[in-house]
Amino acid sequence: MGTHVESTRSSLDGGAAGLCVRLLGPLTVIRDGATVQLPASRKLRALFAYLALAPHAVGRSRLCELLWDVPNDPRGELRWCLSKLRGILDEPDRRRIETPGDTIALDLNDSFVDAIDIASAAATGIETLDLERLQALSKLFVGDFLDGLEIDRSPHFNSWVTAQRRRFRSCHAAILEHLVNNLPAGADETSAHLEKWVELAPFDGRAHAALLAGLARRGQIGACEEHLASAAELFASEDLDFGPVREVWRTIRGERPGVTRLARPTLVPAVPQSAIVLPDASIAASCKASLAVMPFVEEAGIGVRGGPRGGLADGLTHDIITRLAKLRDFFVIARGSVFALAEKNIAPEDAGQRLNVDYVATGTVRSQTGRVVVSVELVEVRTARIVWAETFERKPDDIFAVLDEIGNNIVSSISAEIETVERNRAMLKAPNSLNAWEAFIGVFGTCIASPARKTSWPGISSGWP
Repeated sequence: MGTHVESTRSSLDGGAAGLCVRLLGPLTVIRDGATVQLPASRKLRALFAYLALAPHAVGRSRLCELLWDVPNDPRGELRWCLSKLRGILDEPDRRRIETPGDTIALDLNDSFVDAIDIASAAATGIETLDLERLQALSKLFVGDFLDGLEIDRSPHFNSWVTAQRRRFRSCHAAILEHLVNNLPAGADETSAHLEKWVELAPFDGRAHAALLAGLARRGQIGACEEHLASAAELFASEDLDFGPVREVWRTIRGERPGVTRLARPTLVPAVPQSAIVLPDASIAASCKASLAVMPFVEEAGIGVRGGPRGGLADGLTHDIITRLAKLRDFFVIARGSVFALAEKNIAPEDAGQRLNVDYVATGTVRSQTGRVVVSVELVEVRTARIVWAETFERKPDDIFAVLDEIGNNIVSSISAEIETVERNRAMLKAPNSLNAWEAFIGVFGTCIASPARKTSWPGISSGWP
């Protein structure tokens, strides 16, 4: 759904003419600078938010399943919510709620919606935004997505809200990272941005390294040591390697392993923010792009997740990981690592940061009468940008043959999309700044992404239970 974006600054202070919708923090609607009083109904608010972000019209049956468990008259309750929303959103010469056929759509093309503005920026590429735009976007994060809104006995909606909250937290962290890197050295707001970045991404080594450098610039060595100790304890509690962050701290302090420290300096020379790179990341940067394929989730019906591991979703995940690893175009995290994180209920975005990879692929497998549906997303970890998303729907005449065909499409698409992103990034860099992988993908990327690479992949049955 395309949305006309007004001035972010005007929308923030409520002074913009027209309609402004805030989904970050408590749901708020502002018309011509005045806050609109919303009905107390939590389901009405949930319906409003869901329709506001929906890219296309949504079926009434889907909305009833989303918000009502088994009421006497779900469609009647839906009609009541829509009538209330019309009173809030519609104007004499402007109808924003559309009901084509048996579907419902919310037309906010002439309105400002904070979440859509952020999603649009992420889709464009957060790394391409200038400092002013990054600062404006960061001010939109006044709270969590739909802060405080959960609905009892509505697992479909609560699952959707949880996914959206993870999505926008990742966007916020990416914006803060690029904001910190673009701010002038010593800027007053840098400290707050660094602390928030660490809060949002507690297992992102770059966030901790940047915070340590920021504290060191101000001569707060004691605070650095305290943060280092607490962060090391946090990483140890999750069996994560904290060594790279320690190595960055030694570099900041001008120390080297094995060298005795004679005196604690009171001030550390300024370290350019762009120079803060974790050792693991620098090694990866000299080689290939990296990818983690998180275990696909098996759903029973719409949005209902469950069932033991080892089913069709796990088999498809094993197959995709094996096929991608055989291509050797980029580094693929081993199956054991991603499944171990999934067993701990680690969200894909957090897993990508913990594994220090460039991309994370996630997906769901849903079996219904007469069809099987597989949905996949490929996300760039550092920018929270969805690089590629697709839904495959097939008749399960031969379920293993169908999943094998879908696996072929997923593998070729992921490979092509990563190569395209890496090639485009390499082409924007100065030739003398390219590492070996970037030079290769930049020069020969066209050949690598040729249709010949998208031929059928040999089936690998070992991944299936």
